[in-house]
Amino acid sequence: MARIRRALQDQNPANRQVLIPLGGSGQTVGSWAGVEKKSREMPVLLDIKEFDAKAELDQHADVVVIMLGMNDVLSAQLKDTPEALKKWKEDYRGLLTAVRTRTTPRVIALATPTPCTEDPESPKNQVMDRMVATLKELAAEEKCLLLPTRETAWTVLANGRRTNPGFHITTDQVHPNPAGHMAIAAGMLTGLGEAVPGEALVRQAMEKSPSGDRLSFQWELLSPEDVGSPLRLRLTVFHNTESAALDLPKGWTAREETKAEGKTTWVLESRLDRLVNTLTIRSGGRSAEVRIPAPWLVGTGNVGWLGWKNGVYVPETGGLPPDEVVRTGVGFREAMSRMELKPGVPVSWRAFLGDVNYGGAGAPGVIDFAQVTYFGGGEVGYGLRWIESDKDRPVRVKISRPGFAGKNHVQVWINGENVYSGDPEKARDGEWTSTLRKGWNLVSFKGNFQSWQWQLGLDLEPVAGDSLDGLRYAITPR
Repeated sequence: MARIRRALQDQNPANRQVLIPLGGSGQTVGSWAGVEKKSREMPVLLDIKEFDAKAELDQHADVVVIMLGMNDVLSAQLKDTPEALKKWKEDYRGLLTAVRTRTTPRVIALATPTPCTEDPESPKNQVMDRMVATLKELAAEEKCLLLPTRETAWTVLANGRRTNPGFHITTDQVHPNPAGHMAIAAGMLTGLGEAVPGEALVRQAMEKSPSGDRLSFQWELLSPEDVGSPLRLRLTVFHNTESAALDLPKGWTAREETKAEGKTTWVLESRLDRLVNTLTIRSGGRSAEVRIPAPWLVGTGNVGWLGWKNGVYVPETGGLPPDEVVRTGVGFREAMSRMELKPGVPVSWRAFLGDVNYGGAGAPGVIDFAQVTYFGGGEVGYGLRWIESDKDRPVRVKISRPGFAGKNHVQVWINGENVYSGDPEKARDGEWTSTLRKGWNLVSFKGNFQSWQWQLGLDLEPVAGDSLDGLRYAITPR
């Protein structure tokens, strides 16, 4: 709100609009309908305590903006089905009608929800794209303006990444940072017909990214379902000179795919057998490091709430056929292609490389399941990583839940031995230890999702002056 007010006054100091924020953390379309209904009878305070929803909704407003949808997806309450989206649309229509009746606005506008993860192709963003299409239908049917807040956020992110590979519009793949707030305000102003202050805010958002004097890049894993070795990646380099070049580690290959002014793409192949795999890009006397984590082999599927009782997961009652082979690795290669959680529910396997668009921002020990699946309550996730050690060595096992919200259960094994079983959030401050044998070792886990975010941090740390730099990593069974 402050950015919108400031942008309008920068354009015309005489602007004196009164802006009332009625935002509430964690609110979905359904929960806000409950807020509206409750506020007919009593005061309701949300995040900004000086504004009472009852008092504000009971008086006239010239313009009303409704922005909802993020938490319907983030909380996993909205299923990815046409029927669920249709119901979501009608629930939204009911809320819109109630707010319009009480506030009698001259203009009512629906703002599109901002990205959930910073990857346009993530499962959650694909569902949100369908949500936006539904929202466009609703806006047309109800004669509302549609404000392009989501679209402006994507534009700011894409432009920022062209000069800074670590540019973000969120603090945690959900909540906007200063650049993200500016993008939202710009989208709202533009949709309301205030293009000049909207464009000014987009320029301010871009100032949060360094100027184009530096190299920038982005990479993506190609064909993640192909879990063989080596893995294939596409690397895009943005540069201000005519060309760019790569310095590759031993064993890597690169094929130039496309070349245009200011941008070159390569297809890379590598086993990615280091915990962090580094190559160098060069252009015009400048250079930059590209750091790519070792992969995980990740599998997912859903059999509902098996093993959950009163909000707590009980491993003894939630056992599934793949558990034993994931725990020990014995027979995994032969069983992988036909593994099922139950008859007719296969485990979907893929290579996983954490990257800048998800939780952990590419940290090699973080698995963000939002990168893999549009998960729902009771979903199951497996992860495996084979590690070669040059000697027997003790290790500390660091287990955590990196995200800001979420509840799930994890079982962690090393070479088939139990390391931890419980809520990863509660493991954060514990002391968990294990041993790597000389030769190949298996680190594996089983996760069970309940609600909100689904992220796991699983790292090995050295003990007593040891170094783990010489370890080698693989996702093909050993």
